Amino acid sequence: MPTRRMLALTTALVAAVGPALVSGPVASGPALPPGLVFQTTAAPAFPSGRVLSHRDQAVLVRQWITRRFDDVLPGLMRREGIDMWIVVSREYNDDPVFRSMAPLTTFSSRRRTILVFSDRGAKTVDRLSIGRFDYDAVYTVVPTPNDGQWDGLRKIVTERDPKAIGVNTSNAWNHADGLTANEKEQLVNALGPKYAARLKSAEMLAVGWLEVKLPEETTAYRHVMTIAHQIIRQAFSNDVITPGKTTTDDVVWWMRQRVADLGLGSWFHPSVSIQRAGGQVPASRVILPGDLLHTDFGLVYLGFSTDTQHHAYVLQPGETDAPAGLRAGLAAANRLQDLTMAHAKIGATGNAALAAALAQARAEGLTPSIYCHPIGYHGHGAGPPIGMTDYQTGVPVRGEYVFRPDTWHSIELNVSHRVPEWNNQPVRFALEEDAALLSTGWDWINGRQTRLYLIKPAP
Repeated sequence: MPTRRMLALTTALVAAVGPALVSGPVASGPALPPGLVFQTTAAPAFPSGRVLSHRDQAVLVRQWITRRFDDVLPGLMRREGIDMWIVVSREYNDDPVFRSMAPLTTFSSRRRTILVFSDRGAKTVDRLSIGRFDYDAVYTVVPTPNDGQWDGLRKIVTERDPKAIGVNTSNAWNHADGLTANEKEQLVNALGPKYAARLKSAEMLAVGWLEVKLPEETTAYRHVMTIAHQIIRQAFSNDVITPGKTTTDDVVWWMRQRVADLGLGSWFHPSVSIQRAGGQVPASRVILPGDLLHTDFGLVYLGFSTDTQHHAYVLQPGETDAPAGLRAGLAAANRLQDLTMAHAKIGATGNAALAAALAQARAEGLTPSIYCHPIGYHGHGAGPPIGMTDYQTGVPVRGEYVFRPDTWHSIELNVSHRVPEWNNQPVRFALEEDAALLSTGWDWINGRQTRLYLIKPAP
C-alpha cells in the first residue's frame, strides 16, 4: 500500500504537470490476497518541472535497481530454485533483462558483461560483475582482463559450488532468451562438465524480475503516465489540429517531435487514424468535422514504457458534443475494460481471464476483442497476456501464466458498436490504458478515458 507521503507526492506530480485528461472510476474486483510486502521508504522529492532532468532521473533509477536487488531478487531466486543466476551480454547485443539492471549512465553493456547473482542464504543476494566495470558501483567487480572473463567466472562458480545455475534461455518467453548461441557455447566450455550439467533455464526468474514493481516505481509511473496523457490531450486539440487543413500525419509527427523535444524516448511510432460516416479513412488524410479520431501512442521515461489508445471527435458547426451513438460506443469499450479487469484476478491465468471476459461481454450484447499485455521496462512486457489480436481463444504457454500482485498491465481491447447517427454503421472503439495490479486490486495508473476529446471546427 502507498504511504501518505507517496499519495501526496502523486497528487503533487499531477498538479505540477497539469490536470488529468481522463476520468472515471477505478476498476475494482473481488477482494484479492496480499502480494509481496515491501518495507516502506521515503518517497523522493520530484522537482516542480514537467520532466525530470537526466541527472535527477539517474539518482532515482539507481536507487530502484539496488533496492530491487535487495528486496525482490532473493525471493524470486528461491521461488525458482536457482542459487546462481548468470546474465551474459555483449555490447549492442544486450540481454533483455540488462537494461533493468543497469544505471541510467549505462547505454549498453561494455564489451562482454558477465553479471553473477549468487544466493548464499543471506538476506540479500551477492551481485558480481566479472571483468572491469561496476556500473556506478551497483556491482562488486571480480577483476579480470577482458580476455580472462571466462576464467574469472569459472573460479567464482567453483568457489561457490551452486546447485542450480540459471541462464536466460527460453522458447516461449522472449524476455528470458537473451543468452546467444555463441555465449552459451563459451559458458559451457568455461564451466566444464560438472557445472554445465547444473545449468537450467532461468525463464521464470527473468519474467518475475521484470514484472514485479516496487511501490515507489508505481508512484513514479503515475508521473510518467501523466506526461503521456498530456501529450495526447494537446495533440487532440485545436492547438495542433485545424479541421479541413491538418492531416493525420501532421498529428503523428507532432507527437513524435514533442516526445523528442521533452528529452524522452519512444518505443514505437505513434499512429492516428480516422473513422467517419461512410467508413474508415485511409492513412494521412485531412481531418474534417464529424471525424472520430484514434491514436496509439507510447513513450519511455525513467526507464518505463507507456502505451495508450484514446479517441477524439471533431465537432461539426453547431455541435457542442459528439453524437450519442459515439458516446455510447466509448461507454461500451469502458464496460469491456471493467469486465476484463474483473476476471484478471491474482492467481488466475491470462487465458482464463480472456475466456471469462469475452463470454460475459458477449452475453451483455457487446462485440469484443481483448489483447492486453504486461508493460514496464518493455512496452510489451514480461508476464501473462490476455489474448492477442490473432489469439482470441487463448495464447499458448504464456497465456497459462498467472497474474501476480505489484505488476503493471496495458488493458488493450476494442468493441465494435453500431452508431445510429451514422446509418447504424459499425464503429471500432479501441482503448488502451495502463493499470497496476496491486494486492488490493486494480488501480488505473492515471485514470482512463471516459469522455471523447472534443476538437472545435475551424472558425
